[in-house]
Amino acid sequence: MKLHKSYQEFRNTRVFYPDPKNVDLDRVLVNLFLLFRCQGTRPVAPGPARPDLERAEFHRKKLAGRPHVKGFDEHAEVARSWLETDILDLVNRGRSNEAVASLRPLHLEAHKVRVAKYCRDYNHADALYAMLAHAERQALHDLEAYLDRGRSPATRQYDGSTKLDLETLTVLKLVEDISDRHPSTELVAPHPPVCIGQSRVLCDDVQRLLAYADVVPRPVMIEYLKALFGLHLGLFTLRVARQLPSWIREGAPSPECVDCPVSGGAETPFSGCPHVVRFTVDMGGDWRSRMARMAQADAVREFGRTAELVRAIFTVNQLLRYARENGATHVTGPAEAVTLLRDRPPDLDAVFKVTLANVVRDSTEGADGGDAQLPPEIEAIRSAGLPPFETFVELVTHIRQAHHLRYLTQMLDKLFQKNAPFGALVQGRSRANPRRWQLGGRLLELFVQLAVLRFDEVDGRKRYYTDTLLVDDLVAWIEARYGFVVAPRREALRTASAEEHRAFQGNVRAFRDRLREIGFYVDLSDAYIAQTVRPRYTLARAEVAP
Repeated sequence: MKLHKSYQEFRNTRVFYPDPKNVDLDRVLVNLFLLFRCQGTRPVAPGPARPDLERAEFHRKKLAGRPHVKGFDEHAEVARSWLETDILDLVNRGRSNEAVASLRPLHLEAHKVRVAKYCRDYNHADALYAMLAHAERQALHDLEAYLDRGRSPATRQYDGSTKLDLETLTVLKLVEDISDRHPSTELVAPHPPVCIGQSRVLCDDVQRLLAYADVVPRPVMIEYLKALFGLHLGLFTLRVARQLPSWIREGAPSPECVDCPVSGGAETPFSGCPHVVRFTVDMGGDWRSRMARMAQADAVREFGRTAELVRAIFTVNQLLRYARENGATHVTGPAEAVTLLRDRPPDLDAVFKVTLANVVRDSTEGADGGDAQLPPEIEAIRSAGLPPFETFVELVTHIRQAHHLRYLTQMLDKLFQKNAPFGALVQGRSRANPRRWQLGGRLLELFVQLAVLRFDEVDGRKRYYTDTLLVDDLVAWIEARYGFVVAPRREALRTASAEEHRAFQGNVRAFRDRLREIGFYVDLSDAYIAQTVRPRYTLARAEVAP
């Protein structure tokens, strides 16, 4: 059927920032850095990019001509291979049409070498900027300051004193003679995210991570940030898949969402949130085990919620369009839009009855002047006895749902870094081994780095220090903060079967084994008090006056 663009609108900054696509997190970071530099505005469009910017050899020669840079001409092949491996983000790697998409996101200035047609983020950077800017803006400023370390604002070059790793210094050398992009007046994040609670936890995690700014190597820190951003954007999507349908069913936002109780610094941030995100993770390696089957079932359930998300986004977008075109000025966002379903305006169904008739007429008018027949599924929706507005939403959802579900699945796989060390998902190649929740070794490492931090409040700022943590407390912390259940709490275990009890006990053993493998846990004793996780980087507690 023929649908006008406004009828099938999906991405809307008031509702859902990202455009679901198969996204690359490195490129999301590069575009986010550009938004940082332009103070959250869309940058002014530059002139056409130089074609040689897309070639790795151009950047090798550029470095070779820099003062104090030696060996790039004498060992050209080695230098180019190093650039292609560690500095440049390439598309079509190894093919005849290989090209540079951007620099790796090692410094805030990395966005200056960015080929827009290859370095696409599909508005995921907008979503992250909105989460940072509308929750705890201090986290945004702290992150920007960290990413800009080593650059002199006066000369726009390396300041000569800050200790930087070789890769980050190379990025600064490559962009020395490239002018800054200019901000425009178009804000990329004019509206707060639908779930502000997830945004607050993201901001708190960013500030926790920046506590390690002076001890964790910068490339490792960037990998941590990338995993953190992808994880929170994925969890945000799954939480909104619960939140919006609930609002639509009730005809009003949840009371808790009106005055969100979530605090990123709390021990259980989401304790007052009605839209709980929780799923079982398998820490073992046998995809045929009982634990793996439970993790697979939870993954199927979570990815199945995306169908509700698609319908909910279409519903809210059409309510917002109705409010905009019919003078309902009190409707400014999703929270007000859903109330139109409870306190239904007299002309709501009349407007959508006309819209529905127009869609049917446009779809049945044949090119030869005759009338075409509607597919039986469309006729079934029309004759289901629903009100005109609900009928219209069902019609649009039926036509566009498969497209969005395919790309939402791809987007979530990328955000959760499926089958990667920083991933929260794994999937085998056969249909018998579907995707399931499983914490990768590097993601678990990141969780431990964040979990062992404590803080003192000094002059309105958090002073972080590290401390040991019981393994059981770590399991509970991960569940309370991110929803990953290694072993449920005692009250939840009361309804579990004997087989599930054994599976969870084995899962905790596998969790300890994984901690031991990545160097955070040494099993010195069977005593409960000795089952502790120790920090890899020690941050001393500052003396605080009473």
